[in-house]
Amino acid sequence: MSDSYVDGKVREALQAAKGSPSVAQKLLISWAVNDPDLLLGMAQPFLKAIAGAAVARAGRRTAAPKAAGGALSREALERVLSRMGEADDGDVAPQPAARAAAAPTAAPARPAPSGVSHEKSMLTLAKAFAAKKVR
Repeated sequence: MSDSYVDGKVREALQAAKGSPSVAQKLLISWAVNDPDLLLGMAQPFLKAIAGAAVARAGRRTAAPKAAGGALSREALERVLSRMGEADDGDVAPQPAARAAAAPTAAPARPAPSGVSHEKSMLTLAKAFAAKKVR
């Protein structure tokens, strides 16, 4: 497919979109779904990168279960995350409520002592992060 066909379709989309690049882009995408020549003409300059991304993605899929490079597999990570917060934190002394209440509100923030609530918070954050990565 020649560049003139794609260029003509781009001009046509810009005219139909009254100069709006985002609307013209949406038009071109919808046209390309039904016009294989337009799709190929637009994608051809990027085929090497598209093919490289497909090969890299396939390589990551096959390498993930092996836990290459010392990384945890998904199952191992889930086991570690599920066990976080289960240990008894009897060795960590809780901060006295009277001292916490007497602390001025304008004082600089100090890191909270680690404990069950901290571990639960970290577990919640880790699970949310893992869920986001999976999507």
